Amino acid sequence: MRRKIVRVGASLCVLLPKSVITAMDWDFGDYIDLILDEEEEQVILRNYVVKKVSKSTYFERFDGFMQEFKDTLQEIDEIA
Repeated sequence: MRRKIVRVGASLCVLLPKSVITAMDWDFGDYIDLILDEEEEQVILRNYVVKKVSKSTYFERFDGFMQEFKDTLQEIDEIA
């Protein structure tokens, strides 16, 4: 789909057709991700995704590690 770059105030803009806005379920004021791939000379627009950050403590992560590798650690202990 070919689009023209237009000037809006001091900015340059690309206007998206209503069919794209509707298909992506976007509305005025929504946030979207803009990804620039310089190697491929591409700009990708996609729905904004909030990344959930793990709020676990060091000890919780360590306990998880110990549970995940419990059998391997026991084997190492038996060899030593």
